[in-house]
Amino acid sequence: MKHSSDNTNEKNIGQVSENNPGWAGKGVPTFKSLLLKTLRSSKTNLFKADFNLLLNDVRANGKNMYAFVIRKNQKNVICPCCNWSGPAFITTCNSKRLNHNSNCPICDSRSRHRGLSTLLVRALENKELTLLFFAPEKILLSTLNADLANIKVETTDYYSTDVDFPNEDIQNLTFNDESFDYLLCNHVIEHVPNDDLAFSEVSRILKKDGKAIITIPGNYNLQYTEEFEKTDSNGHFRHYGIEVVDKMKSYFSKVEVIDLHTVSKPEYGVRKMDLAFVCIK
Repeated sequence: MKHSSDNTNEKNIGQVSENNPGWAGKGVPTFKSLLLKTLRSSKTNLFKADFNLLLNDVRANGKNMYAFVIRKNQKNVICPCCNWSGPAFITTCNSKRLNHNSNCPICDSRSRHRGLSTLLVRALENKELTLLFFAPEKILLSTLNADLANIKVETTDYYSTDVDFPNEDIQNLTFNDESFDYLLCNHVIEHVPNDDLAFSEVSRILKKDGKAIITIPGNYNLQYTEEFEKTDSNGHFRHYGIEVVDKMKSYFSKVEVIDLHTVSKPEYGVRKMDLAFVCIK
């Protein structure tokens, strides 16, 4: 990955994997914790004059106050990753939108994790095969180890040091051609400057007829991908549109588009149009 002052991902150099989403939640919100969070974030956003984030943060905290204070005894959702059940998953936000039913308070699973926990078991064979996991997340490692225990899982990351293969740039990998039967790449490619190189490298190291399961954030009701001059607040170089499927088809013989909402139970809180791409070499 090239270094640039416009790449805010560089702050993660030398981190450990538990800094990735999906390792540990912050606990079930309480009235006190939500009130303090609202006061702190409001002060910060006022200081930065980020009024869109200020409004969305207040709205998100209001949603969480209603769910975890007023309806705290209800059991409307269940997390398939850790089996926690409660009134809702935590609503989060950025300056553009609210993310309803986002984080599990116990294991920190997001919508995509809860959907993938179902899809992985359906899409992968529990045989003595190899899988390379980019930017590994504890909750998905747990799914692989529990339900697909015959697969040999190895981990890699560009920034994290506590993986089997550290310092691997997905745009320029050191692995030999056709090294792995499966690849899992969950919300990684939006963080790299050149996604064509990333898709090309993923295809190169995948064995013939192997599968790469890829998720990337986007608005798939829109056709075109929005490219950014520099990374946004989430470290993304772009926000994808559905045209990314055509790009993937340049590097894989088949691309299956799966709405994770449709393969998950309603109580898992997986958002509609939270897509996964099963790419076959």
